[in-house]
This record gives sequence, C-alpha cells and structure tokens, in this order.
Amino acid sequence: MNHDEWLDKAEIYATGALDGEDLAHFEAHLAVGCAVCEDHIRETRELLTHLPRSLSPLTPPPAVKVRLLDWISGEAAPTLQRPRVGWLWWGIGAGALAAAGLLIALSWNLYETRQELQRLEGRVATLKGELAEREANLQFLTDPEIRIVQLAGLPSSPGATGRLLWNPISRTGLFLTIGLPQPPPDRAYELWAIAGAEPVPAGVFTVDRAGRALLRTPPLAAAKKFDKFAVTLEPAGGVQKPSGPMHLLGSL
Repeated sequence: MNHDEWLDKAEIYATGALDGEDLAHFEAHLAVGCAVCEDHIRETRELLTHLPRSLSPLTPPPAVKVRLLDWISGEAAPTLQRPRVGWLWWGIGAGALAAAGLLIALSWNLYETRQELQRLEGRVATLKGELAEREANLQFLTDPEIRIVQLAGLPSSPGATGRLLWNPISRTGLFLTIGLPQPPPDRAYELWAIAGAEPVPAGVFTVDRAGRALLRTPPLAAAKKFDKFAVTLEPAGGVQKPSGPMHLLGSL
C-alpha cells in the first residue's frame, strides 16, 4: 500500500468511521511510528472541528418565508419551491461537518477518559505495592524472633548511629541509620553481615540530607551464623568484599 492510500485512511480514521480490518491495519501502521499519518490525522480533526464555525449562517430564500406565513394564516397551501441545489448542498454539508466535529469531540473525550483511567490504575497499583510493603514490614516487626543490634559511629562518622532489627531465623533485617555524611556521587554505603571473620554483602544504600536511610536486607546464607554488622563506604553499586572506610559497627 502506497502512502497516499494510508493518508486516505487517515482522513476516515480522524472522523472515527474506520472499522474492521482497515482499522486494525491502520492502527498497526500508526504503531510503527508514522509521523506523517499522525500529523495528517491531527490536521484533519482540527479542520473538521473548526470548519462548521467558519461557515456563515444560511438564510432560506424570501419566498419560503412568505409562503410559510400565508400557510399559517390559512390563506394558502404550503407549496414551497424546490430549494436550489447549491443551498441544499451547503445545508447538508454544514450539518455533516457539524456532526463529524461532534463525533471527534466525543471520541477525544473518550480517549482522555481512558487515559485518566490508565493513570488511576497505575496509581492504584502503586498504592497496592506500598500497602503490601507496609504489611510485610509490620509482620517482620511483630515477629518474636527479632533481635536489635546497635551500630555505633566510628572515627570516620563519630556522630552517626545505626539500628538493625535482625531475624536470625529468616536471616533478614531492617536497618535504620542517621547521621552518616553524604557520600560522593560515585560512592554509596554498604551494609555487611559478618560471620566470624567473613563479611557478606547485605545491601547498598544512600542517605538523605540528614544522613538517614532505611534498608530492608535480603535473606542471607543459611549456612552462616552472623554475629556482627558493619557499614562501609564503597563504589556505587556495591562490592563483594569491603574495601572502603568503615563508618558503623555493632555486635549481636
């Protein structure tokens, strides 16, 4: 199909009259990103919307008014002259254009409604995710197996403190900290769970302006018994073995 045929379908599509396989094929054509057809649809819709407003009101021939008044007064039968073809054509054309403009307006309102519904569905999905996370945190906090580990600031961050709510059964934790300095753009803090002398990565995080952060740790290795926890400053994205200065340290 050459592009002139696509443009013909674009005009029909702009009025909402394209249907069936033609509609499916044309929307598939639009989906690949045809800017020419999209511009043509927009221009056609604008033309159909504004054209009825640009037409001057049509006045019937004077003879029509005279005969209508005579018929109302009972003096003559309503024998109207056949309207001129040009006057009739413009009347029909204006009505059709007005109807097309109304159809386009309704279609656009429907499109905006669908867009708003999609935004609301996205917001509902986000709220459901936040609610599920809060319920998971609540369930975690009320578990009787929870142990509290206090992490103290070291010379690199003497004013910082940390608290880890640790579940040794599920080997998961909820870490809160305050007072850590803002790291450089290419750096981030990393939490470590230490089993004996072996550190295991437990999550990477950054802090806000007050040095605060909240981190939910993933489940750690079941074969290890963790008794210490530390925070170091590492390259952004984290590392498998600590290499930067230690800022917080605490024991179970």
